[in-house]
Amino acid sequence: MRTTFLLLTLLPCLTTTAQVDINKMIQERMQQQGQTRQPSATPGAAQMVDDTDPFVPNEFIGSLRMEMHHFKDGVELKTDPTNMRYSSSAEWTSMKNEMTGQSRDMHIVTDLKDKWSYMLMTDEQGKKTAMKSHKKKMVMTDESAKKKEPTVTITSETRTIEGHLCTKVIAVSEDGTWTGWVAKGLKGPFTDILRSMAQRGDDSHMRAMKGLDGMPLEFEWVPTDGKSRMVCYIKELHSGKVDPSVFSLDGYEVMEMPSFGR
Repeated sequence: MRTTFLLLTLLPCLTTTAQVDINKMIQERMQQQGQTRQPSATPGAAQMVDDTDPFVPNEFIGSLRMEMHHFKDGVELKTDPTNMRYSSSAEWTSMKNEMTGQSRDMHIVTDLKDKWSYMLMTDEQGKKTAMKSHKKKMVMTDESAKKKEPTVTITSETRTIEGHLCTKVIAVSEDGTWTGWVAKGLKGPFTDILRSMAQRGDDSHMRAMKGLDGMPLEFEWVPTDGKSRMVCYIKELHSGKVDPSVFSLDGYEVMEMPSFGR
């Protein structure tokens, strides 16, 4: 479960520029969010590699806005809130990040079937460029395979959020505590994102998420050390076919970047 939310918090880092050291950015972002282990952490605990897994269509067809708030030592980061607008069809995903204080949004469109990702950019003159690269996935070290499965507790507490009756669920792992308000039977994209971006080796998190039988509309992640916190709210949730223009490359000059993420 920790892996799912770590991937989501990494999205702003992975969309900034093509000429970067991806592994270094991953480690720095993990440290910022308090999600790395202390001095005993293994260097290079996560890396990005080409995704060669067989194509699996998205289960969630629809769109949403995820509003993320990050806190360090009880103080919210100045770049918050971060909004991620997510849209998906069976074969495509669109992730657009809107960050406070940033003049430009960061937008990635991914072709899951043909394994290509496109970073969409528009300059001050209005020129549109799509940086094309092989689709990547995050590979964790064998350390994740040694971790115990999270202990998931489905409580009797309920709340109504955005018209959906939600149940409070608490998941405790070696890394921290996740508390969410889950709308039972409501399909969400988290399993799709985890399957699409992460190595299959961490199946315990996949099983824990599937066991929730629903979608968290609000959730909080607090690492074991308690020094940081992330709170997320799901807004503008739409289930069903989305406008195909959100995946369109029309008007963009496509440039292939074969070295991106290596």
